[in-house]
Amino acid sequence: MIKLQAINKSYQQGKTSFHVLHDINLEISAGEFVAIMGQSGSGKSTLINIIGFLDDQFEGTYFYNNLPIHKYSRTQFSKLRNSNVGFVFQNFKLINNLTVQENVGLPLLYAGAKRKDISKRVLEVLQQVGLKHVEKELPKNLSGGQQQRVSIARAIVAKPKFLIADEPTGALDSQTSAEIIALFKQLNREKNTTIIMVTHDEKVGQQAERLVQILDGRIISDKKVGLS
Repeated sequence: MIKLQAINKSYQQGKTSFHVLHDINLEISAGEFVAIMGQSGSGKSTLINIIGFLDDQFEGTYFYNNLPIHKYSRTQFSKLRNSNVGFVFQNFKLINNLTVQENVGLPLLYAGAKRKDISKRVLEVLQQVGLKHVEKELPKNLSGGQQQRVSIARAIVAKPKFLIADEPTGALDSQTSAEIIALFKQLNREKNTTIIMVTHDEKVGQQAERLVQILDGRIISDKKVGLS
């Protein structure tokens, strides 16, 4: 599904160049639950920006379902992202003056789906993430864990090919974090959802099927952890 070969990424600030990613080789198959773990500044966010079609400025090759993404234009990257990737963020990124139902339905609305179909699909995914009967609520009236579930529902509503979860438990307490990880495992197991989760927390990373560790822009470990 995802195949990165010899990926390098540098930033230019004035006359100084910063080499952020060094010869990254990584393959992720459909249906995997992979954690990418590293401390702040390790390069993990830069890496997922490339994987998630947010950054098209890199050296090396990226094949997605055998398509040569590294040859694509920025417009093609945008189309790929919109139709293939769901994003879950640490700070939820919900729109506070929209209801839960409206927040979750936004990707479908942008895609031009009919309102009747949007409503049906939104209720389906809210039930899937354990949030039945909250569709009329505003995000501010929900707990942090519930808001993250709304964020996950919004990420999966358009049936993306894979999810990128960027520090999805970073703003949550330990019990709520465990509930969110359990939900990811359930989606992965029951819906075969491919999940790429970024974290700096080893306890969280160990919950995936596979743990990729990155340090100073280099992959230093890639192993099965088998706790899912």
